[in-house]
Amino acid sequence: MDQSNRYADLGLKEDELISAGKHILVAYKMKPKAGYDYLQAAAHFAAESSTGTNVEVCTTDDFTRGVDALVYLIDEASEEMRIAYPLDLFDRNVSDGRMMIVSFLTLVIGNNQGMG
Repeated sequence: MDQSNRYADLGLKEDELISAGKHILVAYKMKPKAGYDYLQAAAHFAAESSTGTNVEVCTTDDFTRGVDALVYLIDEASEEMRIAYPLDLFDRNVSDGRMMIVSFLTLVIGNNQGMG
């Protein structure tokens, strides 16, 4: 399923993402299986680690799209992809409102480990 139209925006610039301060930027090494498009695989990875499912659901709205992780850079030669995770995607601690490390680890590492 090609999700690159929703979970990739190669027009985003890293320096602008950093200066805006609204995303956590994560770099990955990725090599898709033979026959798979690099951008499509990267977008699927971003979807799996944020708001993605295998289908468009009826509750998808502007808020949901606003917390989508976005692939903003791919380099097939070096097998590098970079994803911007919106800060609003991460759970916050009830007692002090700070982001929780467990939420960070779940989103940027955990949710995509089952991809085949």
